[in-house]
Amino acid sequence: MRILHVTKKFPPVVGGDATAVSSLTKVQSRSGHDVHVLTYRAEGIPETDHVHPVGPAQTPDGLDRIGARRLRGMRAMRVWSREHLATLGIELVHAHAVDVGSAVVRAAKRERIPILLTCHGVWFPYRPRWSLLGWVERSLLHQGYDAISSVDSASVNAIRRAGLPRAFLVPNGVDVSEFRMTGLAQSPVRFLFVGRHVFQKGIDVLLEATALVKSRVPEPFVLELAGDGPERQALERRARGLGLGDTVRFLGSLPRPDLIEAYGRATVFVLPSRFEGFPLALLEAWAAGLPVIASKVGGIPDLCNEGNAMLVPAGQAEPLADSMISLLRDPIRRESLGAVGRDLVRTQYTWEAIASSYERVYTRFIPTKT
Repeated sequence: MRILHVTKKFPPVVGGDATAVSSLTKVQSRSGHDVHVLTYRAEGIPETDHVHPVGPAQTPDGLDRIGARRLRGMRAMRVWSREHLATLGIELVHAHAVDVGSAVVRAAKRERIPILLTCHGVWFPYRPRWSLLGWVERSLLHQGYDAISSVDSASVNAIRRAGLPRAFLVPNGVDVSEFRMTGLAQSPVRFLFVGRHVFQKGIDVLLEATALVKSRVPEPFVLELAGDGPERQALERRARGLGLGDTVRFLGSLPRPDLIEAYGRATVFVLPSRFEGFPLALLEAWAAGLPVIASKVGGIPDLCNEGNAMLVPAGQAEPLADSMISLLRDPIRRESLGAVGRDLVRTQYTWEAIASSYERVYTRFIPTKT
């Protein structure tokens, strides 16, 4: 099959969707599919016979917000799809966000090419009913896709409640071979967070919890924050205000090899999100053999239970601090949780398994082009 993946990010641009699309295309290509990628243009993305960056050059931060350049990028995708879908002989379009999907869906329907939309989480259920952004997201879901998939069950249920019954669950995956097992008994203990520095991720709560841990235990520890975003400067000021200047390290947005290294030197992974889809970073932490502390929100309970992680209520520093202290002082528990998590991703969340799930969606729910 000749497949076109449409995505807002593609490596070397950093992001969970970039990693997911890149990994999926590699597996599909090895399986014999002819795979193309249409993406927004950004620094470092190669233009090849199979990778097609379009529109004005955008920064990684710009790709995470709707601005003039991103709107121009959507227009460029619309023009490209009108000009190239038929000439390339594309047999199936697989879009990976509502904005890029809306840019290509009309051209796909005109050419009678089936189109699948994958949502890497949906956010309208977490916004007020009068929210303009929530209304826009719901509207962009209703574009006539042949099927919609999402990476977590909470999002699938929300999409179905929005009047789209052809919504199906296909989770994210991880390439375990990228990661090496860590020595979880090292000192000082290193807590690691990976993600965008935005309100959703609850980093402010993590900083408050870290201050509580520091006030209650004599053991040395470090918190490393990998990623970037609009709240980074405010979070750095908050860390200093809490007296965490020697404890918290802001690593910024890391290239993939450096991110793998950060997982490799960590002891515990912490994800204190207020709401979440199916976080790829959590799978990556397990692939590195790390024990996980995470908020019990969104798609996280699809993955985590008391046997493989420590779940905490979102937005509360006290229980988060208690869990951090528990793992800081218990290397045996760290080893046990990390081993269970690594076994789980090795058996259930490889990209080969995820690609097979998409194959079933393609063949069962996407009509054959005639």
